[in-house]
Amino acid sequence: MSQGPHQAVNAGDIPGKGMETSGHRDVPQSAPNQTSQPQSVFSDGSGPLFNMYLKMAEEEDNKMAERWQKDADGILIFAGLFSAAVAALAAVSIQDLRPNSQDTSAFYLGNIYQLLADPNVSRASILAAPAKPPPFSPPKYAIWVNSLWFLSLAISLTCALLATLLQQWARRYLTITQPPRYTPHKRARIRAFFADGVEKFHLPWAVEALPTLLHLSLFLFFSGLLIFLVNVNHAVFNAVVWWIGLSAGVYGCVTLVPIFRQDSPYYAPLSSSAWFLYTFISYAIFRILFSITKSRGDLYFVIRQRFSRLKNTYRERFWGGIAKTAQETASKFSAEIDCYVLRWTFDALDEDQELEQFFEGIPGFCSSKVVHKPRQILARLDDRTLATAFSRFLYRTWSSSLLSETVKRKRLTTCVKAADSARLSRAAWVVLEDIFGRGVDGVLQSVEIGHSLGSRGNNNNDGSALCAQGIVAGIVANVPVEERDHRWKALVMDQLGISEGVLRDYLAHGDSVLIANLIHITRQFFPSYLDGDCVISYALVYILQSISKFNLKNTLPGLQHDFCALWNEIVLKARITGAYTIPVYILSEIRHIYIALHQGTDSAPTAFSASTRHSDDILHQPSSYPLCNIPGHPSHIYEAVIGAPEKTPHTSTDTLPHCPVS
Repeated sequence: MSQGPHQAVNAGDIPGKGMETSGHRDVPQSAPNQTSQPQSVFSDGSGPLFNMYLKMAEEEDNKMAERWQKDADGILIFAGLFSAAVAALAAVSIQDLRPNSQDTSAFYLGNIYQLLADPNVSRASILAAPAKPPPFSPPKYAIWVNSLWFLSLAISLTCALLATLLQQWARRYLTITQPPRYTPHKRARIRAFFADGVEKFHLPWAVEALPTLLHLSLFLFFSGLLIFLVNVNHAVFNAVVWWIGLSAGVYGCVTLVPIFRQDSPYYAPLSSSAWFLYTFISYAIFRILFSITKSRGDLYFVIRQRFSRLKNTYRERFWGGIAKTAQETASKFSAEIDCYVLRWTFDALDEDQELEQFFEGIPGFCSSKVVHKPRQILARLDDRTLATAFSRFLYRTWSSSLLSETVKRKRLTTCVKAADSARLSRAAWVVLEDIFGRGVDGVLQSVEIGHSLGSRGNNNNDGSALCAQGIVAGIVANVPVEERDHRWKALVMDQLGISEGVLRDYLAHGDSVLIANLIHITRQFFPSYLDGDCVISYALVYILQSISKFNLKNTLPGLQHDFCALWNEIVLKARITGAYTIPVYILSEIRHIYIALHQGTDSAPTAFSASTRHSDDILHQPSSYPLCNIPGHPSHIYEAVIGAPEKTPHTSTDTLPHCPVS
């Protein structure tokens, strides 16, 4: 069979190719239609760890070098200007250290003047007068002034030189520790070698010493300036000395404030030295006191223990340094600092995307293990401000025509989870008011939203997810009958905490699901009112307006009796709290159900009817609402336990509810 022009040829059959293919080029080639396997970029198994070290080390080295460069730049600028000023004044004061030819001329002119002015002067007196001026002796103040100023100038120029060297050291360090075209392990070893040298030779301390030297040169200059002025003119001296004294006092405060206030942003080069001196002296004092009380027996046990703690504290602070002590102090005030972090972050938010990200982080913050009492920290934020932010955020979301329905549902879920996780009552009330009071389109008909909120634990009795439960209750009641599919049924079972068999029994008896939904959500919200949370409890009024529209015909008698038991509990509470309270508002919203259950009975209300307007004052009086005393309904009315745990819903028409008794 003849071979085609594109058929592969064995490399060993080609003269001169055998050795080449068996050498460095003898690498298996993958076929064009095969996917090449990813290969590691490291030639050695240690490469990944060394590369991780290099990545972290290079980031730290770059920051350190940049910090040194900026410090050196600042020192060079200040040292240059300062040295020029000192040199100008030193050029004037140096004249006081050497003889002045004008003084010699003045001496001889004075002698000549005496001869000419008094011709009767004898020759003997002329010969007795000094023929040469006295030897020159500079004044002491001039020696001090020039010594201080020239020393200041020398220190300043030395700082400039060291700053220039520091820039070179930083560039050299980066060049050596970050060589190109080296394997990771070689680069890591080089970096570790020179980093260890930086620590052993205390280069960071040398960098910190440069500003200290520069400040010292400034102090020397001011000292010389005061000595110079006090010998020149007292008025000028008085004008300058008070300002230098004030500046020295401020500088001293700046130096010492970080010792006593670790959160102080002020710091001076001498602060670290003052810190070590302060902590060492304190440690020595408490060590001596501890030794004294140690020899006094058990009588001073408590005092000795306190001295021991203080001794150890100052010893740790001495070795830790001022920066580490400040960090440890910050951790002790974690609650206040965390609150500041949240408040600052919240106040800085401008865009809806930022607000959404902030709200998304609230549930995780509330479940954090490193934050102490996160809900209390969130409670320190202004509840009204948060509620306003929730309201405006949701308003912009629902009114926007640019956002998809998926994004809108996601933002609603985010707000609900945030309000429930942090138990932000006012924010939850705002969300529920927007949905039930203002009627946001599509929310109460969306089973998908209900399932996204169902994971909040709708069957909990601890009041931790009331906002989500309220919305889900509204969805259960407002989804059209023709759309109540398996997804809706799953939502009902999750909301009410019932099995599929119980749900089938409910669905077989009229609107039993809806009355069970009303009883469930009322029992979930009402304990919040008993606990003093009136804001979230008031949202139940909006919810009841939406979920209480159903037909009682053919509903399970057990659920009807549960409703009567709930009614009696609320009536008893309303008679305690009085008119115009939340229990009265709740009774007003569910009165039509009670009327439908008790028509033609002795327990039917006489003060109002189903057609009574909501604004009628009679509906705001607790005495207008009767107790259910029908045989077979809850019998121990006055012994009902307000806020008793919710009972298992009844599924049989032959079973009567168990009356809650104390």
